[in-house]
Amino acid sequence: MVFADTSALYAFLVVGDAHHQEAVGAERMLRERREQLWTIDPVFTELWLLLRRDVRPEVCDGLVRGLLERGLQRDTLEPRDYLRAWEVGRDWADQDFSLTDRQAFAAIERSRQYRAWSYDRDFAIIRVGGARNRALDVVR
Repeated sequence: MVFADTSALYAFLVVGDAHHQEAVGAERMLRERREQLWTIDPVFTELWLLLRRDVRPEVCDGLVRGLLERGLQRDTLEPRDYLRAWEVGRDWADQDFSLTDRQAFAAIERSRQYRAWSYDRDFAIIRVGGARNRALDVVR
């Protein structure tokens, strides 16, 4: 399973994004390998808001719904994920991780699925696990 970050999904959907061609290739490779993509609810919200800067709400709805129809799995955050997100913010105070990223790191840690598709440098920086020593395997 591969966690899909907002940056990857946005790049995949938006032709003008700097990583669009790379994202289309990565999505194709993941699909050909039959790797399951998953994400969390806050990523959908963040993605919709980013898309909304450029297109009408119904277009945003269609794009996000289309990701689900392509098989992107949606994982709901658990109460402990919120607590862990606050801890990540405290433990990594020198970084500017967004709340969505911190929630993603918590969900990744909880699920023990350490592969992530992202173009956000924060996913290359973070170390998860109790000892903060596990790097994510970032797909690009």
